[in-house]
Amino acid sequence: MKQQLQHLCFLSLVGISALTAGCSGSDKPALAPVEGTLTKDGVPFVNATLEFHPQTHGGVSYGQTDETGQFKLHYTTGEPGAAIGKHEVLVFGGHEKGKTSASSSALAGNPDEGDAPTLIGDPDAGKKKRSGRGGAPAGPVKIMADVGDSDNQLSLTIPS
Repeated sequence: MKQQLQHLCFLSLVGISALTAGCSGSDKPALAPVEGTLTKDGVPFVNATLEFHPQTHGGVSYGQTDETGQFKLHYTTGEPGAAIGKHEVLVFGGHEKGKTSASSSALAGNPDEGDAPTLIGDPDAGKKKRSGRGGAPAGPVKIMADVGDSDNQLSLTIPS
């Protein structure tokens, strides 16, 4: 009985050591700085949230476009950059520069004036339904991007 207990303790320690090693920083992939521009039809796409999902291993990197469509990515740990390799990029929210967002046009009093915004995706897509036929869920736009091992200046384009 004592020998079985010792064996169980030994196996537990080995398991905990393996888990601890698996959670260490050594599993973090190599990161490279990433910044760039997001456009649609040649116009900066502003106030959009970007998620870079690596196709190999590693965590997600996030960015937000500013009023010029520019963004910088930060890894899931908060460090600047993204994992090196191919990424599926999800674009949530945002609109073309010069077009008001849905909330701005609603506050303007007459939503029929001016250009209608081009809104892309919805971070709450799984919870909300798009009004219209069939109530199809709104979803993010997907783009593929490559992150190299040095400074990356990406030009991403949302398909029309």
